[in-house]
Amino acid sequence: MPVIHTSLSLPGRIRQIDALQMLRFVAVGIVAWLHSCQILQSLTGVILPNFGVYGIDIFFVISGFIVSSTVLRTKNEPGLGSMWDFFKRRVIRIFPIYWVFAAIACLRLLLKHKLFEHKFLAALFLLPGLAYPGFVELVGFSWTLFFEMFFYYCLAAILLCTVRHAVPISLALLFGAVLLGQAVGTRRPVWDLVCNPILLEFVFGGILSLAYRGFGVRRKFGITLIALGVVLSLCFWIYPPDAANGYQMITINDRVLTRVLTWGISAAMIVGGMIFWSPVIRTPIGRLAVVLGNASYSTYLASALVIETTTRLCMKLVGTSLPLSTTKMAVYQSSSMIAVFVVGWMCYQFVEWPMLHRLQERSTTRK
Repeated sequence: MPVIHTSLSLPGRIRQIDALQMLRFVAVGIVAWLHSCQILQSLTGVILPNFGVYGIDIFFVISGFIVSSTVLRTKNEPGLGSMWDFFKRRVIRIFPIYWVFAAIACLRLLLKHKLFEHKFLAALFLLPGLAYPGFVELVGFSWTLFFEMFFYYCLAAILLCTVRHAVPISLALLFGAVLLGQAVGTRRPVWDLVCNPILLEFVFGGILSLAYRGFGVRRKFGITLIALGVVLSLCFWIYPPDAANGYQMITINDRVLTRVLTWGISAAMIVGGMIFWSPVIRTPIGRLAVVLGNASYSTYLASALVIETTTRLCMKLVGTSLPLSTTKMAVYQSSSMIAVFVVGWMCYQFVEWPMLHRLQERSTTRK
């Protein structure tokens, strides 16, 4: 019987915060729910209640916290060694499973004789293209990884000069780049990446890592932050601000600052609350959420393909006559969400985790 992996494959010095993994589960559920709702809307004209791309805001803040916390725990001296050790771990974390899904996408395009109709080299290595718009996707929702990788590039470059001050310097540089972008304003792919206000959500996460390092667990404060963040997000859901809400608007820097100052701040409050609260998760449902949260990256990458496949199967099984009944809509939505999490977990269990573990072991033994 195979071993069930209930935690991330992390370096020994990094402690997993289960509350954040539960939040990852919620975030990937929000993203998958939105995409499922959008497909359903294209079929029926009916859009079910959703939180838009709020899951992305949560993911970016969590990423800013985890990556910054990793750097803060680094004991190496600045230089090429520190830079390479950090960057190597981030590449191992991001690219292997991404390339698995990219290969599937390329195979599908090849079978449709469309592979050579697009310039996917930049997408393969998560680099913005030179032609506008510059975020060409191979895998659904992979546009977010362009911003992730840029955040990693910044930290890796700073580690050449300093380790102790790498996090605050990187946060200051990102903040300065966003200010510059707001002051100058332009429409070029690389500029829209480097100066995009969405990068401030990584800054929020980095600030949380510095605060957590200084103050540690503060349960009452954490619970209060969560409550305020949830209330704020519900207010934005009921009374939506005039902000970017989707891939197209974020990647061209259209009202993104408004999004960061509304949805982004509420996401930072919820993430910060989970960090400072740091509850011990022992209930079966809670542990299941943690396990599914560990699989969130695989689930995220698989979601677009799984939802597309599930939609086709559902349409064959329940019929395509319009308007769809409430029962049929419920069957479609529930089956899509269940399939996303099942496939995502299986991919993590049998593909992503073994690859991560093996690659990290090899990188460690070669030092």
